[in-house]
Amino acid sequence: MVVSHDAASAGSRSGPNPLADGDGENGKRSRSSILLLFAVAAASAGQTAMLAFLPSLVDDGQSPLSLRAHDFHVASLSAVHPLAALLFAPLWGWLADRVDYRVVLRAALVVLVFALAPVGVVALPVLYLLRMLAGMSAAAIIPLALLATSFAAGGRSNRAIHFTWLTAFVFLGDMSAPLLAEASRAVFPRAPLLMLAALVAMIALFMMFVRLPASGGAGSRGDDREAASLPTTLILLLVTVLGGGGLAAIHVSLLVTRAETSLNRETIAWMLSLCGFAMLAAQLFHTRVSWLVTAPRLLACFTLALLAAALFVFPYGSSMVGIAGLIVAAGWSSASIRLVTSFWIGGSALPSGWKLGLQHAAASIGQALAPIAIALAEPGEQSRILLGIGWMSMLLLIALPLVWRRRPDSTRANGR
Repeated sequence: MVVSHDAASAGSRSGPNPLADGDGENGKRSRSSILLLFAVAAASAGQTAMLAFLPSLVDDGQSPLSLRAHDFHVASLSAVHPLAALLFAPLWGWLADRVDYRVVLRAALVVLVFALAPVGVVALPVLYLLRMLAGMSAAAIIPLALLATSFAAGGRSNRAIHFTWLTAFVFLGDMSAPLLAEASRAVFPRAPLLMLAALVAMIALFMMFVRLPASGGAGSRGDDREAASLPTTLILLLVTVLGGGGLAAIHVSLLVTRAETSLNRETIAWMLSLCGFAMLAAQLFHTRVSWLVTAPRLLACFTLALLAAALFVFPYGSSMVGIAGLIVAAGWSSASIRLVTSFWIGGSALPSGWKLGLQHAAASIGQALAPIAIALAEPGEQSRILLGIGWMSMLLLIALPLVWRRRPDSTRANGR
């Protein structure tokens, strides 16, 4: 899961497009690539599509809830999905290294359908179960789609282009899911995720008949770039945790009761889609510039500082324009952080479902812990969680340049 300097520069020159036309084997790979793009988008959409509906789904219970209980359930339901991804992503990756990964990937898509379709017509305890199943499915779909790209025939540049676009479609799912759920609710008021479930079912059906790359294919010969040192890997994992946790804390802060402003469901859906758009725009921006390779430490420090600034200011945001600007900044920085850390944690190793699963789990830690912390906080005290993540980001901003040092041989290899 490594993008080389040649790959980045080639992508910036030619405008990477994973949907290139082709016939024969190239055509089969193109069709499988298209399905993998939509599969990761669907897995990501399963997380954000429900978020705007959580307050109303919690309130639809038979007995009225106190303010504390309401916010607890909203934040806890937000945390269940990434918590399940954190626990199960390494397991699915480990399993994919020992059995045919295509079986696991296709089964995960089918499970995702049944996790999304009943939302809105089930009781609160069952809603927790459905969120867990959706997180388990995403924990298999996203890493194994990247693994399929690693096994695909073609050179490193080609695999790097596919990896970049797969990550972009993860953020496309984040962006489009809330709006798709709103459209679905207009048609199916009691089942707001039914349209999304139908789309996932179509993807799962087509995936049964499309030929995915086999394990150990032509793309599984490893990479010649030297892996990051252990201290560098550890601090990049911490940066990954804070990048996901900071954005998750802002998302949940939109949902829980705010003393200053109370956002309605439609506004929350638009805010979440705006965040997804910022994440997608960041990913596409990085396909056109070479900072990921030429100045990764500077890019990581800048995005950490931007995230910290958004976290410090967000609790005091009162206008819709100000909140929207902060969400754009948080989405852009979180997406950039995830790209930088995934690129430099990859190292020079053969394609491994276990490593890809472990990396996905690291990205899910912060997404799970931040909502749990907000759920346990007293009403009106949730802003302290955002400020705490902001201060931890500042500490990492100081430590990152000291720990992440360029190796002389790595410098020569990258032409720096």
